[in-house]
Amino acid sequence: MRIIAGRFKGRTLLSPKNRDVRPTTDRVKESLFNLLNDKIDGACVLDLFSGSGALGIEALSRGAAYAVFADNSRESLAVTEANLKKIDAPHSVEYGDFSKVVAAMKSCGRKFDVVFLDPPYKKGIAAEAVAAVAEAGILAKDGVIVVERARDDVPTALPSGYRITDSRPYGSSEIELVKKCTAAAVTGTFDPFTLGHKYLVEKAAKIFDMVYVVILVNPDKQPMANVEKRIKYAKISLRDLPYPTRVDFFGGLAIDYMKQNNIEYIVRGVRSEKDFEYESRMARYNYVNGGVKTLLFPAHDASVSSGEVRERIAKHGSLTGFVDEKLINILEER
Repeated sequence: MRIIAGRFKGRTLLSPKNRDVRPTTDRVKESLFNLLNDKIDGACVLDLFSGSGALGIEALSRGAAYAVFADNSRESLAVTEANLKKIDAPHSVEYGDFSKVVAAMKSCGRKFDVVFLDPPYKKGIAAEAVAAVAEAGILAKDGVIVVERARDDVPTALPSGYRITDSRPYGSSEIELVKKCTAAAVTGTFDPFTLGHKYLVEKAAKIFDMVYVVILVNPDKQPMANVEKRIKYAKISLRDLPYPTRVDFFGGLAIDYMKQNNIEYIVRGVRSEKDFEYESRMARYNYVNGGVKTLLFPAHDASVSSGEVRERIAKHGSLTGFVDEKLINILEER
């Protein structure tokens, strides 16, 4: 192992001899820090299952202001301390179970911008550690918890108000970025995804920290594109937005998806009085049966609809002004 970037770049790191310790590979580490972008510079970092200390040391090399390294293995901490002697950066080392370390950080009033969690795989420890960090309140505002888990394991269960804002597979591992944030869902069949839909996502993103775009089944409609294509079109349309968005397909009711993902708000658009009457009925149903609140926004352009786009595709008409520019050629070549 080595330090990949920053002021200590290239320095080699020792690994624990204990085979139960699974160091993050250089390739995964580099991808992980690319995801974190500007979160590291000046950050206070907690490496809660430090192992060799590679993640916290990489953060210090890249400009983190301070790092706390913790582990319940004295052998791992000895390796961490040996590696820390190779750099000159503010840090402290704590021995103990993650719950005790988190409690200690709470008692001394520490707040962390980045918390690294790389516990043993498939034991449910990651979910317990995320819950401990959340309950202790040691995550700073806009802070992020970085979870590394087995790719074939289930996503990390999260406490209320916390969400996986990004998730990336790397070989047999999966990296999840977890944050405390508000969320809303923009729901529909999205056949295809239009500029009107994109406008709703942008409106929702100004109010909520994260927006879920949820493709639902409407038994009264025969879709032009299959689910895979509709997901692809939505992702292409949203690619340039600077907001955390997630595109999902759900075969059941919207209120069931909302319950499963702990989302309280649905965002919908209204193009006409008829739309308003329908959306009002659906909003009441969702609130009465699922406790889900609905925010209705007037359409940016009432002439833009998925139906109009489908008709233009059938008649080889222009799609300019109706779908994202990145989609025009794709849809016209169907």
